[in-house]
Amino acid sequence: MRQRLLDAAAEEFAERGFNAARLTEVARRAGFTKGAVYSNFESKQDLFAELFAQRSLELAGRVLSEIAGMSPSDAAGRSGEAIASSMVRDQGWALLVLEFGVLAARDPQIAQAYQRERRQLRGRLIELIGERAREWGVEDTLDVRTTAISLMALISGLVLEYSVDPEEVDQPAMGAAVTALFAGALATAGPA
Repeated sequence: MRQRLLDAAAEEFAERGFNAARLTEVARRAGFTKGAVYSNFESKQDLFAELFAQRSLELAGRVLSEIAGMSPSDAAGRSGEAIASSMVRDQGWALLVLEFGVLAARDPQIAQAYQRERRQLRGRLIELIGERAREWGVEDTLDVRTTAISLMALISGLVLEYSVDPEEVDQPAMGAAVTALFAGALATAGPA
């Protein structure tokens, strides 16, 4: 039931945005009553925050598992391509995350849910990047926390830039920016 609600919420939020999305419609799409939504989630904010965390962690896990076994330079390039492809393919979702972040800056209730899920995502990214750092022998010199924070901030900025100027900030440019972030972090960490 919970996953059906999350799937229905993904559709509703993507079509209407966070503010206009209605829990009644999420329940209808999932084939349940609104009560089913509230028996699984405290609020629309909590529902979105969990959905956000789930989707973000899926992307991070997919990208970082794709680069397992690659050399650091190959991994940096593949990461950039995979992340950029995801941002372009699912632009509506990426803009929705930005909308939620802006709302969180102004609404303490939304901020609480947003902060909780962003911290969870950041923590998981730190773990995943740390796994690759160990694989490459740079676990003592790669600043995985800063790399994770930088990656999250870069993705947010790229999504916004792509949404307003897709001709200039296209998929190859976004991929190159993410690749540069990873390449710079690895170069700072020293030889692998």
